[in-house]
Order: sequence, then structure tokens, then C-alpha cells
Amino acid sequence: MINKIWTFGFNNIVEIALLASLAMLGGAYGFEYIGGLYPCDLCWPQRYAHMAVILFASFALYLRKSRNAKWLRFKLLTFFSYIVSVAYSGYHAGVEQKWWDGPDSCTIRTDTGETSAADFFKQLQDVPINRCDEIPWEMFGISMAGYNFLISLTLAIMLFLSVKQDFKK
Repeated sequence: MINKIWTFGFNNIVEIALLASLAMLGGAYGFEYIGGLYPCDLCWPQRYAHMAVILFASFALYLRKSRNAKWLRFKLLTFFSYIVSVAYSGYHAGVEQKWWDGPDSCTIRTDTGETSAADFFKQLQDVPINRCDEIPWEMFGISMAGYNFLISLTLAIMLFLSVKQDFKK
């Protein structure tokens, strides 16, 4: 049973990648426009990566029957777009968990001793409402950036294995 699911997923990875990115991007916009959870500065590059996946996977599917170099090129571009998503979402999830500092544009630094109260309050005013180091929504202890990381990593691995198999042919 699991072998059949894996084989189906492996044989249809471009379609799955396209549908997954459509669903994740649709979910992000749904959370924004319906749920009122506006994106922070680290959310945007993740969305752009999924937009690229949608574009490249669509071209790959259009060229799939030809099985030529153009088809493989777009499949590779889909893979690299997922790598960008993995990088940004992993970085964002780490910022949310306070494993490392985020960009100055959307996090607050609280250096003790060197920051005056006036500088700290100015910093508070300069930080956008949607901070990158806060988790606005989570399920089972995993944030949206965390889910994006896990899904994108899984699909990137599957795309890599599929492309590797295509190069062997």
C-alpha cells in the first residue's frame, strides 16, 4: 500500500508540486484576506517561491509529453523554486522559535546595557505590526512557516529524486 502511494507520488510529482503550491499560496492569501493575518517581511519571499513553482510546474506539465530538454529544464526550475521555499521558510521558522535573529526590518532587538530607553521606544515604533519573530498561527506546535518548510522539503526531495532518475534515462 505504501509502495503504491510512493510510486504514484513519484510518478506525478510535478502535478503534486503544482497542487501543493496552489494550496499553500491559496491558504496564505486566505489567512491574509479572510483571517486578517497579514504577512511579515519573511513571508513574502516564501510566497514568491510558490508563485515560481506554479509557473515552472505549469510549463513542465505543458511540455511533459515531449520528454525533451525543455521539459526537464522546467522540472529542475520547479525543484530550485522549492529549494528557495525551503531556505526562506526554514529561516523564518528559526526566527519564530528564537533560534537566531531575524532581519532588522521585522524583529525587535533587546540588547541590555547598550540600548537607551529612547532608542528602544524608537525601535518599537519602526517595527511593523507584523513581526517576523512572533507566531501568529500554529497547529500542533508548528507555525505556518514550519509547515511550509516541511512540505517544501518533502517535495524538494521527491523532485530531486525524480530529476535524478530522469538524468539516468
